[in-house]
Amino acid sequence: MDNLLKNTLVEFLDFLQEGLIVIDENKNIQYINRYARQLLKIHETQMPLPSEIIKNNYLYSLINADIQGELKEEITIDEDIFLARVFKINGQKVIHFQDITPFELYKQAKKDFVSNVSHELKTPITVLKGVIETIEKEEDLELIRNFLSKAKKRINQMDSLINDLLILAKIESKEDKIQKSHINLYSMIQQIFEDLQHIANEKEISLENQVDKDFSVFVDEKKFNILLKNLIENAIKYNKTGGFVKVYANRNDKYVSITVEDTGIGIPKEAVPLIFERFYRVDKSRSRNEGGTGLGLSIVKHITEAHNGKVEVHSELGKGSKFTVKIPIGEQ
Repeated sequence: MDNLLKNTLVEFLDFLQEGLIVIDENKNIQYINRYARQLLKIHETQMPLPSEIIKNNYLYSLINADIQGELKEEITIDEDIFLARVFKINGQKVIHFQDITPFELYKQAKKDFVSNVSHELKTPITVLKGVIETIEKEEDLELIRNFLSKAKKRINQMDSLINDLLILAKIESKEDKIQKSHINLYSMIQQIFEDLQHIANEKEISLENQVDKDFSVFVDEKKFNILLKNLIENAIKYNKTGGFVKVYANRNDKYVSITVEDTGIGIPKEAVPLIFERFYRVDKSRSRNEGGTGLGLSIVKHITEAHNGKVEVHSELGKGSKFTVKIPIGEQ
């Protein structure tokens, strides 16, 4: 191999976002690429024995292992997870390692997601099973109607959960592209209020649309309707009897801001960073009683981010909450 080709290959190995170390039969480091140096905090001028510079016990044990063929092992370096492969070429030991942290996080998220969905479906299915078994033996028509009402409530919960899961899946996969148009925000809020008025009436909640009648936003109408409906419905459901929900908007040189404010139960300070996570509930029993799926605020976050925006939350326990969606002016 001529020097030009050799130098080209060495430079190429330095551009890899994977670690590579070559050790000779006397356990001297013959080569270590830039990624491995940076990860293991090894200076350019250092090339001594591995025991003097490699402080990671997992990696050092692999380097010292007496191997035949190839050895694969997951190791941890600075809390990140790497897949390390050790093999021999021409009598020299080669250690190759790549960061698999995102893949491991994805696997864990997938596992947690399946577990959460299973748990969310198990409760209504158990109730439905009990209702059906009771109805089979019951002759009192009034009791049968009561049990059927419970069954219908659980079916609606499962239907809402599945619908929310489908919305999230479409947004995250980006198969349902953002299609923006100029929308009259006042009219959109009024329509949502009309759709949710029956829920507000049950708790004597007053709904106040304080948006200017000619206020327009440049957004995906269908998705933004879902976003606002989730925020307003939450504001009604977790409100106090006789309280209010008001929506207002403003525009400055950076953002269009839409705020949904309520006089509800509020959110504990320590819970605020978690409320946009899937299936997270501040009060699990109350949320289920209100028919919540635990996905509404996650949908709000994803739709906002799809518009390159952000959601801000200000809440006080016992006083209420304000959710403000900010869409950059550049997106308008």
